[in-house]
Amino acid sequence: MTSRFTHMLSELLDKRIEDIPQETRARATWMVADTMFSSCFGFAAPELQGYLARVGVPQKDEKHSIPVLGTGLYTTKEHAAMLYGTAIVSNELDEGNQFAKGHPAAHMLAPILITAWEEKATGMEIIRAFVIGYEVASRLAYASNMNDDMHPHGTWGNVGGAVVAGLLMKKDKQAIVEAALLAASLPIATSWEAAVTGMTVRNLYTGVGSFLALQAWTFQEAGFFSSEHVVDHLWGTILSKGIRYELFESELWEPPLLDKNYFKLYPSCRFSHSAIDALLALQKEERLDASKIASAKVETYSLAARLNDPNPVNALSAKFSIPFLLSAILHGHSLFDSFAGEIFSDESVRELAQRIEVTEDPEMTAMLPNKRAARVTVTDHQGVMYSAFVDAASGNYDQPFPRKELLGKFASMLAVCVCSGDHTNEIIDEALALPDVNDFGEWLERLAASTGKRGAGSQ
Repeated sequence: MTSRFTHMLSELLDKRIEDIPQETRARATWMVADTMFSSCFGFAAPELQGYLARVGVPQKDEKHSIPVLGTGLYTTKEHAAMLYGTAIVSNELDEGNQFAKGHPAAHMLAPILITAWEEKATGMEIIRAFVIGYEVASRLAYASNMNDDMHPHGTWGNVGGAVVAGLLMKKDKQAIVEAALLAASLPIATSWEAAVTGMTVRNLYTGVGSFLALQAWTFQEAGFFSSEHVVDHLWGTILSKGIRYELFESELWEPPLLDKNYFKLYPSCRFSHSAIDALLALQKEERLDASKIASAKVETYSLAARLNDPNPVNALSAKFSIPFLLSAILHGHSLFDSFAGEIFSDESVRELAQRIEVTEDPEMTAMLPNKRAARVTVTDHQGVMYSAFVDAASGNYDQPFPRKELLGKFASMLAVCVCSGDHTNEIIDEALALPDVNDFGEWLERLAASTGKRGAGSQ
């Protein structure tokens, strides 16, 4: 690779906490909380409960030292990396970045929790590492524009995880560059088909990526090396259509890409959110009745147009089906309830989904990455058409959710794992006080003690 990647990384590593704008620090704090609570929520998934039953223990010991939030269990560093990374993405509620075209924070939380725990890091050290690691990973993703057939989990995010771990271990600049090049040389081969067909290996991609981010340091300390040339060949030829090298440094820190992230309230693939927003706007104006709808059409950008299967086979694939999601909404269901039980097998929801068409609009595709648009047109049995258009999904950096809505999301996620409902607000307040923390280990232990209601440890 040309020196632009390592030059960008080197420049970012020089950033002090004082160089990070106050609004960026505040946003990073909310992002860490959002990602951490997503992991609590995710640990309730059956496959993660099964994993925990094999690798978790109820009492902390020298080997099993890392608390698993929301479960009352402890595990090893290696399993903690894979567990947290996997849990974060299991419910499609984790933050993301449209310029990175994926979920940077999901790949950094496990390396942060584990390394900050061992190093007794302060909250400000964590915020600094998180912001820098997020920028590095997002810039690699932005510049390389990975192949659309691949899933982003477990790929470029691994680099951010390695960087945050190095910063928290107070490694020197050269060592962090070496570990970052190793992590960039070890992406896993991923498939977008795993997501749209509902295969939970898709969630494991992030867990394995978090593990590799930490292992990059074991490899670096042992004397393994990679190079800019290797990373350039991998990311410029094999994984992408070519690197736009100028994007490594274009408008660097003006503002940080972290400031352009999005938060999610809908537990579904981000590519579906513009269509959901358009339908909700239309429904609010027209009070649509599912029984009176003959058909619907969604016009959207290319990445979203792939979410067109009206017959999801399980809960995960339903999160990647625009026809199913819109049909569930038209039937009056909350998206938090539309992926399981009676709603998932509701024949009326299934039948209407068959009559919802999703197509690409090239003009909307041309608006990427700055805008992710969708137009929803509903036709009733009398032939009357109703249409709504949005040029971007809600929760984006330029149309943020009110603080109250994010707090409500946090409370909903914590409801599956807090020891008592009375503790929910205390846990949220504690998480949002991260910048004031002096010893992260003590802080994490307090949070772990406040959770565990429905985890594997209480079964």
